[in-house]
Amino acid sequence: MNQFNPSPARYSGVAILLHWLIAAALAGQIALGHAMPRDASGFALYQLHKSVGITILVLSLLRLFWRFTKPRPAAMEGGFNGFLAGAVHWGFYAVMILGPLSGWALVSTAPVNVPTLVFGVIPLPHLPLAGDSEIWEEAHEIIASVTMVLFLLHVAGALRHQFLIRDGLLARMAPAGKAGLALLLGAGVIATWALVPRLVGSTGEHEHADDEHEVAAPAELAAPAAETEAPTAEETPVEAAAEGAETTQDAATAEAGPPPAWTIRPGGTLRFAVDNGGTPIAGSFSSWTGDIAFDPENPQTAAITIRVQLASAGLGDATQDAMLQGGDFFASSANPTAVWRSTRVTSTGSGRYRAEGNLSLKGASRPQAITFTLGGSGNRRSVRGNATIDRNAFGVGTGPDAAGLAGSVSLDFAFDATTR
Repeated sequence: MNQFNPSPARYSGVAILLHWLIAAALAGQIALGHAMPRDASGFALYQLHKSVGITILVLSLLRLFWRFTKPRPAAMEGGFNGFLAGAVHWGFYAVMILGPLSGWALVSTAPVNVPTLVFGVIPLPHLPLAGDSEIWEEAHEIIASVTMVLFLLHVAGALRHQFLIRDGLLARMAPAGKAGLALLLGAGVIATWALVPRLVGSTGEHEHADDEHEVAAPAELAAPAAETEAPTAEETPVEAAAEGAETTQDAATAEAGPPPAWTIRPGGTLRFAVDNGGTPIAGSFSSWTGDIAFDPENPQTAAITIRVQLASAGLGDATQDAMLQGGDFFASSANPTAVWRSTRVTSTGSGRYRAEGNLSLKGASRPQAITFTLGGSGNRRSVRGNATIDRNAFGVGTGPDAAGLAGSVSLDFAFDATTR
């Protein structure tokens, strides 16, 4: 067995830096590729995955340039083992370049045209490619699997030289000092431990999907997708136009990309008021929830669903509250929830929006528009809005107790929302 050589010829500082930057980026990229969810919540992770991929491509090209233009230490082993080591090294260059390129091609040919901003700053144009994106998806997955195999072979070879042959090969690429060598050995063991289950399960439950068309659209998350059909004889022109607007909205959503999801914070209000023979009657709903996917800069991509528990309606009087739940009004035992879903959202000025949608209430579904304003900035926003609802269109207030009620009910709401 050879004696350990404490002072082998070392790679240059630039080569060492590029080597470990690429190694860290590759390990993180593989883990990220398997961890990304297949829904809209993973949109930011997909963008990060693409940004890291382009970074690996740039660093790998720099590393290859440095290899051919600067002296490097001679090989420490010949024969078959030397050939295998060289094959692993050149295999790494191949996957480090072809992996990002295949991902870039995948994004460029995906049916959904989602722009890429490298780390949210530098726009990355699509490659001038045409064809089936599934081919690039398959190639990208194969390259990812090959990368994991090469990663494990590379670590195993380094450990063999360090502990079996004891020729000091690892020190050629390690930061100076025993502490740096120990740190890299530990990192290699951790990376190997993390990648083995990824490799074994790469064809199982964690299939890789780097194209945004694999991600469920926010509208599909908020509500079941509705099939688009040609207008029938029974459809009114308004209903046909609404369906056409939904189709146009779907196309706009695909063009701009999935918007961020927002969480409604506790403490919001949802109030209603109606005139009763000259006397206003005011009440509120205490239980309501919402699913909101909304980009203030691209309101056309919004997908909003609000659900209101009708049994939570209150007027401040127990007798009147019980009356609201009866068949003449909400009939909440048979229809416990009112649901409003957006079909089109447009900007009407700075921080002001109009949302068209459909309201399902007491067994009826009708078009219903709302207007709202958006305050605040960044990941926390305040929302204020209102709507006017025709109660007669939904059969709310049909008995003698509703004889003096106006047909229009005003609704206003206010809440804060946050996103990641």
